[in-house]
Amino acid sequence: MSTALAPRTPVERRSPMLDLILDNARIRTLDDDRPGARTIGLWEGKIVGFDDDVRSLNAARRINLDGATVLPGFNDAHCHTTWYGLSLASVDCTALPGGLDEVYRRIEDAAQSTPAGEWINATGYGHRDYGGEYPDLEVLDRITGDRPLFLRQQSGHSAIVNTAAMERAGMLAPGFRDPAGGRVVRDRDGHPTGLVEETAQALIQDLIRPYSLDTVVDALDRATAVYASEGITSFGECGIFAGWIGHSPLEAHAYQSAREQGKLRARAQIMPMADGLHRIGAHTADDYGIGLDTGVRTGFGDDWLSFGPAKIFMDGAMSGETAAMREDYAGRDTAGYLQDDPETLRRTILDVYRSGWSLAVHAIGDLAVDHAVRNIVEAMDTYGRRSVPNRIEHAGTVHDEHLATLSEYGIAVTPQASFARDIGDGMNHSVGEERRRLLYRGRSFVDAGVLLAGSSDRPCSDGNALRGIQSFVDRLTSTGDVFGSAEECLTAKQAVTAYTRTAAQASGHGAVKGTLARGKLADLVVLGDDPLSVDATTIKDIDVVATLAGGEFTHSTL
Repeated sequence: MSTALAPRTPVERRSPMLDLILDNARIRTLDDDRPGARTIGLWEGKIVGFDDDVRSLNAARRINLDGATVLPGFNDAHCHTTWYGLSLASVDCTALPGGLDEVYRRIEDAAQSTPAGEWINATGYGHRDYGGEYPDLEVLDRITGDRPLFLRQQSGHSAIVNTAAMERAGMLAPGFRDPAGGRVVRDRDGHPTGLVEETAQALIQDLIRPYSLDTVVDALDRATAVYASEGITSFGECGIFAGWIGHSPLEAHAYQSAREQGKLRARAQIMPMADGLHRIGAHTADDYGIGLDTGVRTGFGDDWLSFGPAKIFMDGAMSGETAAMREDYAGRDTAGYLQDDPETLRRTILDVYRSGWSLAVHAIGDLAVDHAVRNIVEAMDTYGRRSVPNRIEHAGTVHDEHLATLSEYGIAVTPQASFARDIGDGMNHSVGEERRRLLYRGRSFVDAGVLLAGSSDRPCSDGNALRGIQSFVDRLTSTGDVFGSAEECLTAKQAVTAYTRTAAQASGHGAVKGTLARGKLADLVVLGDDPLSVDATTIKDIDVVATLAGGEFTHSTL
């Protein structure tokens, strides 16, 4: 019997099957090791290679992009997504061409379709869009009747309410006192005007909140559908579940539900309000400050949904002149105010940080920035560095003396260039000629090596990422003036980098997204033209052809 082996049957070798290949594209990777390519291959939600690495491979789908531009997906590092989604279902009072008469008309129309005693919710009012005027309380009372009104100012730092709302909130009761960090604005005779600022808003909002889980999920659905159409694949939800900026104590639950239901079309880093953190019964050896009962902290989650830094308000808004300045606003006898006693704010920041949370400190006025930088540095010197960078949200007026410190300590900033068009003129006027060079700086941060993350603060301003990129480049206001200083203008590449690579780094996610590289998440935006080569005045007009998050189309016109 022969012991020779039978000849083997040749094994058929087959090329691996990718999920998608995008070909014939102008790919701007923003990765210094490989800045450009023509072809990109995607598999199981990640990038597997470029050009010759993938061109000969099989794919379930191959698309010829006919020269369209591919960039990393845009990342809005500071926005308010639940709030924005709710605003899409509210009465819109944003810069109405018919002036205050049109504001009244829209609110009256809403009142007629609102059952007696039920709330009328409106949003987007900016007093500078109406000649610096606010709606007249008597008119609001007449057209709303017994229906309480909550009209949110565009900045979110103040609101206009009617008498029915103030009565329910106890603001008209004898002996009422303004809460710390806010006020009910009154006229010279001591009568409320209907304007409530900062933390005083919570007295009204607490009558409306908490929103139901379904309401928040639907808001996220509406909002992130818009994000996808604009090329946004990641965002930072800056302040959830507590304080005047939160919508429900179950807001993180709503985010998880939205994801499970396919209603979260972009990756979310959610930032809890420090107001919602509290003392924990931890072991004394842990030296624990304040947090959440489970010990969840910054970094918990996955690539799609995770906890980011804790949000802490140091001051208010520049648009309403409540931001805390070193000196009075131009032509005014007020310098704004901090949200609490400076030592209380310092103690909160230290407690939050030692409990494992990175910091996202809202500071707009230069006095607030002074405190924010000092407190963050103290926290880092005392308790060490975090993998997710600490941040100063807005960083509205930063003096030169802070630039080196921000860079040395890796503290990121999120100034909103998108404020330029709608409220830039008002901010220039508020601070005056000598200080305007400090407003929402750009180039100074980049040149100093500070992490400058692109963001919009939506719905407080236009959240379209391409418009935000153009605003970083031209800084033009609605009157054609320059917001702050022309010396702070970025190049187109610097502006795109802010909304991609640097935004990812500032969120602690630079290793997995923000550039297009092998092994990174397949988060892409396909554009009809190249923002790095077109006339900078037309960046905002570029079409978003498609958006992909994890290799899946969240928006497409292909």
